[in-house]
Amino acid sequence: MSATAAGAALGLTLSGCSSGGGTSGQSKDKLTWSMWIAGSADKAAWQKVANSVKTAGGAKVTIQGAPFEDYFTKLRTQLSAGSAPCIVSMQSLRAANYTDVLLPLDSLAKKQGVDLSQFDTTALDALKVDGKIYALPYDTGPMLLFYNKDLFKQVGAKTPEPGWTVKEFEAAAAKFKAAGKKMLGSAIGDMNLESMILGYNGGRVIKEDGTLDPSDPKFAKGFDWLGSLVKKGWATQASSDTSVASNDFVAKKVAMYPDGPWSLLDRKGKANFDIGITTIPVGKAGATPSTYSAGSGFGVSKQCKYPDQAFQAVKTMTSQKVLKGLAEQGRAFPGRTAAQQAWYDNANIAGVETVLKAAQKASTPLPGNKQSDQLQQLFFQYGIQAVNGQQSGAQTMKSIAGQLQK
Repeated sequence: MSATAAGAALGLTLSGCSSGGGTSGQSKDKLTWSMWIAGSADKAAWQKVANSVKTAGGAKVTIQGAPFEDYFTKLRTQLSAGSAPCIVSMQSLRAANYTDVLLPLDSLAKKQGVDLSQFDTTALDALKVDGKIYALPYDTGPMLLFYNKDLFKQVGAKTPEPGWTVKEFEAAAAKFKAAGKKMLGSAIGDMNLESMILGYNGGRVIKEDGTLDPSDPKFAKGFDWLGSLVKKGWATQASSDTSVASNDFVAKKVAMYPDGPWSLLDRKGKANFDIGITTIPVGKAGATPSTYSAGSGFGVSKQCKYPDQAFQAVKTMTSQKVLKGLAEQGRAFPGRTAAQQAWYDNANIAGVETVLKAAQKASTPLPGNKQSDQLQQLFFQYGIQAVNGQQSGAQTMKSIAGQLQK
């Protein structure tokens, strides 16, 4: 799910690879791949992935790049206009919105002998819609909490261990307040909000079958809990700027914030302190840690005249060799289990493997829904008031429900 990190990074559309082009000019030997791109380093890393296809005896793959925040808007325009690339990068949270234009890959995987059991189960499940696979995953990951080990020691707060409880979380937050500091950087975007509430009391606005349930009273109470953290001075106010919490963390303005493994090595490179990770706190002692997971992968457009060649490229781009290379660069927590050790080794953070494995075991893919994008927009429109303690969770969800019905 490195997309989230990419969306916050520099927006760069690859020169010579604009959002136009699509099916024209493609052949069995020349295919176009649409991918979100953020900065020159990102461009170079993904170019190596594209080159791997030709090296393996497949087609020459040309990248079309766009910054993450523009990627899906441009992709839908391409797909609607009949100018689609053959290979399409897809985020699990949005897969349900693209089943009309993406090929289910189950038969192609069987035909080309792809052993799906070699992929991380949560990664593969996240990219399924109605039981069908619409992309092979290149990365995955559960939502976690990143924390500043130095600040925890400074204020005398207990080190957060995997499986820690809300009671322990709040006790640590009180230590920070007593020291004149805020512990948590509040974050709204994507899975941050929903994972914190899921861990707190199991509340969920998107049910396991992918349908929306904005009337869930547990979810509304979860909003109230997050609001109480701000009111008590334990957390910062939420912002519509998705980069605020992570920037505050790196700047030592907060000691903790929610994020995924796709961002960890980038944050480690920017921070001048010892970073730790832990699980989302659970509502009561003995409860199983709960969090959402998501990921991204590569699919094949229905418009593609060369699905076999396109899937062969996807197969190479999600091979153990390629994903191990991405892991060694710190670009993605691999969707293949055999490549994940390379990421742990490259992270070089004490306890990271234990925590991440515990979080993976406790995670559940956040289902996609055709209204997921609208839901996220409504969280920014109304949810910020709830997280900042300015409106009740029940009233917030009532407002959101009213808009979702339109």
